[in-house]
Amino acid sequence: MKFAKYAMNKLSVLTYHAIDTRPSVISIDPRLFQSQMEMLAAQNFKGIGLSEAFDHLERTGSFPENSIVLTFDDGYTSLLEEVLPVIQPLEFSATAFVIYDLIGLNAEQARSVVGDINRDMLGWSQIEELISSGFEIGSHTRRHPDLTRLSAVALGQELGDAKERLQQHLQVPVDALAYPYGHLNRAVRNAASGHYKLACTTRLGRVTRDMDPLQLKRIDAYYLRNPKTFLSVCNGGLDAYLHFRQHLRDLKQRLTRS
Repeated sequence: MKFAKYAMNKLSVLTYHAIDTRPSVISIDPRLFQSQMEMLAAQNFKGIGLSEAFDHLERTGSFPENSIVLTFDDGYTSLLEEVLPVIQPLEFSATAFVIYDLIGLNAEQARSVVGDINRDMLGWSQIEELISSGFEIGSHTRRHPDLTRLSAVALGQELGDAKERLQQHLQVPVDALAYPYGHLNRAVRNAASGHYKLACTTRLGRVTRDMDPLQLKRIDAYYLRNPKTFLSVCNGGLDAYLHFRQHLRDLKQRLTRS
């Protein structure tokens, strides 16, 4: 009963990027990913998409019990190759945030558009396959810029154009956004509010019912590679650990920008 109460009032949103074996901070080994999903299932958790969790909150006043939101940023082909074969048999769903201008590009082409993207990207038919398998598609803007550095016109194009073009092509609602690099300020947040119902940051922590839906916290899977840590966090523990990791990230960011 204690866990059920926690689960209804707080929500863990996990962040993944690429599911591959590269030595990268955005990579999770496919075998580890499969193990994590199987651990969730064994603990009677269900992986769901972001909008599903908030639709439940709107209907009932609480988040769905024993549910973990799975999010995947950027739109790499590993979503179809490594993620879907694992979560589909478990009857899990997820939210994939895609970069509109990179859809269908190979690694070299993607890097020519966004310098720090160097993997093959999902094509339209692959995204449609994900949708038919229960995925929610969210926006990760058009070209993945630091939104805080854009003019008001450019900001509107990155946020609004990406949503409208995705909806037009896919014929599904696109209500969720992930801020590139997690960078946002008041102007970015307010601009996002004109297009999206939900928006994810990279701030570490759990989502509460009274949290601004356009500044949602998530938990980066990079910090959950240890199985005990993964299970503890998914079961509602280690808040102090998440706070400490966020403090280190804030310090690093200040030093980088100084």
